[in-house]
Amino acid sequence: MNLAVVALIFLLAAIVLGFVRKMNVGLVCLGLAFILGRIGNVPTRAILGGFPGNLFLTLLGTMFFFSLLQENSTLELLSKKIVSLVGTKTFFIPVIIYAASFLLSAAGPGAISVQAVMIIFAVSLSVQMNASPILMGGMAILGAVGGTASPIALTGILVRDLTAGANITGLDMPVFIGVSVVNFICAVVLYIVCGGYKLRSDSSVSTGVIPAFNGSQKICVLALVAMIVLVVGFQYDVGLISFMLALILMLLGIVNEKAAMKLVPWSVLILICGVNVLMTVTKAMGGIDLLASILASMMNETTATPIIGLTAGIMSWFSSANGVVFPTLIPTVPDIVANVGGNVTALQMIISVVAGATVAGISPLSTGGSLVLASYTQETNASDKEQASLFAKLFGTSFMVVMVVVIFALVGGFRLFS
Repeated sequence: MNLAVVALIFLLAAIVLGFVRKMNVGLVCLGLAFILGRIGNVPTRAILGGFPGNLFLTLLGTMFFFSLLQENSTLELLSKKIVSLVGTKTFFIPVIIYAASFLLSAAGPGAISVQAVMIIFAVSLSVQMNASPILMGGMAILGAVGGTASPIALTGILVRDLTAGANITGLDMPVFIGVSVVNFICAVVLYIVCGGYKLRSDSSVSTGVIPAFNGSQKICVLALVAMIVLVVGFQYDVGLISFMLALILMLLGIVNEKAAMKLVPWSVLILICGVNVLMTVTKAMGGIDLLASILASMMNETTATPIIGLTAGIMSWFSSANGVVFPTLIPTVPDIVANVGGNVTALQMIISVVAGATVAGISPLSTGGSLVLASYTQETNASDKEQASLFAKLFGTSFMVVMVVVIFALVGGFRLFS
């Protein structure tokens, strides 16, 4: 049997086995990674190299920092104060989260930095409001990944360089506008499907009813503001900044380190990292390339744009959009356009790639989705069953918004920007 097929079967088996047997999918993936690596002759060093060290430190740092703020009730009190500002009109909060994430990301820091700040806060709000963490976290993700297509943001810069390498220029703003429009449509769909318009407070909470921050909590709020400024304004690594600020809070003696450490969702961190290790072996054996090639073989003038968007979305579920999807797919666009012919343009194809890959970030296998899962687990001490349910729902939501991109492409929506 073809090794690429075997790799895809192992990947599917890991997910199914984890859900059916109620085991941590990350642990299942780590166990299967060695077996699959032996079958495919993937070196042990390459398997271990699939451990996402940067992502692990980013998640651990932010989770620990916010655990400190959660443990002394800073986040809970801050959330209540924000909710009180809109009174009973809490249906505005998801909209505000989306707009703030979009604008911050478009300013240049990149989606991951903005997501790290906005998602954890949004999920904390969702718990306080008894709202869907998928709605609140998803709006933060979509806003951040939509804004990052800006010509001065990470994805926008990368796309410009890749298109220039393919002798395509002048697409910076059209790509940003096109991605922003379809991203906004995805946000509207998510808002409606998750019932954002139905959000209401049981009663209008007066700010006078909510207690003031105590001295320790005020310092924690200042630390949170410092985190936002350093990460978004100065583009420092969010994981390292989180560890630094956590250290300062511990040295000041205003937080409980041991209690906060117990709030860190270690099982979620294992899940995310374990899946990444197995995905590294799957990619090394050609599993993802096989999946993409099957889709590409079905392209014609009508289906080329939606299929490449779907391909980008599927690849983004299992790998980095900036690091893998864009460098892999964008250079192929000129050849695809030449072979397909008709009214298909490079701009349509590139917008579809960027839009499909970025909105897929709601997947729990991506940074954004994993932050939603980890944050919710941390806030609610969710059981393994609840974690598995949220994992599946996040993946389903990611599939839904990717299909919005595909349908938009299928009806010719991207032609509006040509």
